[in-house]
Amino acid sequence: MNVCMLTDKPLPTVRPTGVGIAAFSMALALSKRGNTVNYICRGEEDGTLSIGDNLTLRTVVHYSKDNLGASLAAIRGGAPDVVHVHSSAAAPSLVAAWALGRRTVFHSHGDQPLHPLGLTLVRSVEMSLSQRVIAVSERTRQDIIRNHGVPGSKVVVAYNGVDTDEFRPLPREPSVLQKYGLEEAEKLILSVGAVQARKGQMRMVECMPKVLSAWPGATYVNVGPTYDLAFTDSVLDRARELGVAGAVRLISGVPQEDLVALISAADLCVHPSSREPFGLAVVEEMACAKPVVALDSGALPEIIDNMVDGIIVGSMGRTLGDSILEILGDPALMRRMGAAARDKVTDKFTWDKTASRLEEIYRGLSQ
Repeated sequence: MNVCMLTDKPLPTVRPTGVGIAAFSMALALSKRGNTVNYICRGEEDGTLSIGDNLTLRTVVHYSKDNLGASLAAIRGGAPDVVHVHSSAAAPSLVAAWALGRRTVFHSHGDQPLHPLGLTLVRSVEMSLSQRVIAVSERTRQDIIRNHGVPGSKVVVAYNGVDTDEFRPLPREPSVLQKYGLEEAEKLILSVGAVQARKGQMRMVECMPKVLSAWPGATYVNVGPTYDLAFTDSVLDRARELGVAGAVRLISGVPQEDLVALISAADLCVHPSSREPFGLAVVEEMACAKPVVALDSGALPEIIDNMVDGIIVGSMGRTLGDSILEILGDPALMRRMGAAARDKVTDKFTWDKTASRLEEIYRGLSQ
């Protein structure tokens, strides 16, 4: 099958973002399964690069203005069976593909409102012109049906995945812990995500007094970029107010190999996000055989089986702090949940599974 795939996010090696990682990983997995993929994304310079026999990358500097020309070149040169769009910025390419009679797919990585309002309207147009709308979770699928009036039969789910060779359990690496000043942590509680209000770092800070009363040597670490400087300052100020500043660390700019090592070194992972269309970091943590404590939010209950491979906060009246202490206080439970988490990911959340699902969706477009 021949696929033209577009996203306005740069390659993960240039700047890792959730959508960029997901879109490129899908393209790579499709190519490994023998499909021909032309992948068009934002870049620091205009250029073309081949990866293997089946994947061609084209980077576009002025993406919003020039993605149409790039996609038309791909359509004329490669006659794609499907044009698969991951962003509203690629609307011109999707409209052109639709006008030329190509099969079109719009991939929604979350249905939160866009600003300005015009972008939300553009997304609605893209969905109406697409033969299928792909949602990253059942929760996102229901949001799309409700918010955009898209027929339920048109909206399908394809879960994101993880590279289980890259994200895997590793032996504890003292040198990595020392590098980030974490070698003295008695219990290491880790979350991965940009520092912003919806990701819930403030919730973790506010439950740290309870955690420290049971484990005085515990440390909470968040790994992720500080997009919101004002919120970052408020998190650190709150930690000082509560007397837990010495047990809270916000770390950004971590190389991928260090990230995997830090996840593997953690006793458990937390994901206190209030809105999560999928939760890519969660499956990465589970792939490293870590139990995850998460809020009952968005797609997280679709990923985590409560009390099997993690804990969904709010079940049976548990708070975030209660859930953390339950796992920290029971090493056998921690190991059992971690093993179940790794098994869950290898069975259900790999990029090859995602690519297989995409092939199924593509084949259904002609029916």
